[in-house]
Amino acid sequence: MAFLFDWSKMETEEYTHDVTQGSVVQLGERNYIMLSGTGDEHSETFMTQAKAMLALGQYLTEAPQHHIEINDFRNYVHYPLNVSWVGNIGEPHRDYQMLMKHPNFMPATAVEQAIGQLAQSDPVVGQIKYGRFEEGLEAQIGHVGLTDAATVQQLKAFVAESPFAIDNTEGAHRELYLNDISTLPNTQWQTILRQRVTPVDQRAAEQFPIAMN
Repeated sequence: MAFLFDWSKMETEEYTHDVTQGSVVQLGERNYIMLSGTGDEHSETFMTQAKAMLALGQYLTEAPQHHIEINDFRNYVHYPLNVSWVGNIGEPHRDYQMLMKHPNFMPATAVEQAIGQLAQSDPVVGQIKYGRFEEGLEAQIGHVGLTDAATVQQLKAFVAESPFAIDNTEGAHRELYLNDISTLPNTQWQTILRQRVTPVDQRAAEQFPIAMN
């Protein structure tokens, strides 16, 4: 059987779904597909765009089947949907940018070719863009269902007891959906809530366990 890279098995620290204990991740520069919109998780626009992102993510895992040539292509499971919500943690959701990480071997040309092909049957895919950037230092905690006030407070309490402080300079927080939100009721969504943080005690921060990826 051909090798299959599965983020849920090989990048467990970055995508931990621990709902009781928070953690800190340092996320370096990587490839993304991106799509911006307005609406909360209940809106038709949000779900339509989520389906388009998930469809393109799956399509790119099958790139050779669609005659898209990629050097050093390896079989992989597409990464989860990652939504950067505009507004500080705990604020109501409205404006967002959907993100989906892609392997380092995935070039912009391949993404653009896939978008062109898939947009013929799904015009929303045609709005998706490619980008490469660094997410940075973030605290995170897992949750089942839509993120609620208790989850926000749980993450804030974890940060308050760590050598870090919440960093609101980005003006956004992130929520990752580890399973398929287009087919499951939101009570079953496996969510990770993430918030950018900054060290307040540099020496203690250097000793703090941080997942690097």
